[in-house]
Amino acid sequence: MKSLRALEKFLNNVAGGIILAGMMLLVTGDVIRRLAFKSPIHGTTELVEFMMVGLLYLTLANTQAIKAHINIDLLVQHLSPKARLLCEVISYFLGLVVFSLITWQGIKSSAYAWKINEITFGVIRFPLFPSKMIIPIGSFFLCLRFVLDLMDGLGKLRKKASS
Repeated sequence: MKSLRALEKFLNNVAGGIILAGMMLLVTGDVIRRLAFKSPIHGTTELVEFMMVGLLYLTLANTQAIKAHINIDLLVQHLSPKARLLCEVISYFLGLVVFSLITWQGIKSSAYAWKINEITFGVIRFPLFPSKMIIPIGSFFLCLRFVLDLMDGLGKLRKKASS
């Protein structure tokens, strides 16, 4: 569990630090070149699109670990603590199912992109495989986090049932 937490933090730092800083530098450089020299940096749009995939998917597990995803408590706030916990456990299970499917299909999609050498259309042609591979990587770590949260929630439910 500690090693998963360390890996979640590492992926979050890569996404939040390196990828976000790279996006900012690339877009800023593109704007400066466009305004000052009337010559944009070719491929900026495509690269920023790829970076956004990493920014999103590499931060999912850490966001779940610190429980920072958006919650809508309109109905749940009126439930008992045990019922709220049951709703959380159900949410973790459904999240696990959905992101397991995303992981599985993401692996298939990235393997296919690798196999056919899928590339972008644009001024500069970039391979799509790296961007497509980030999706199942981030989803896989989110699934691991959901498994831990699910086990923790079921343990708490068991304690509440016995007391």
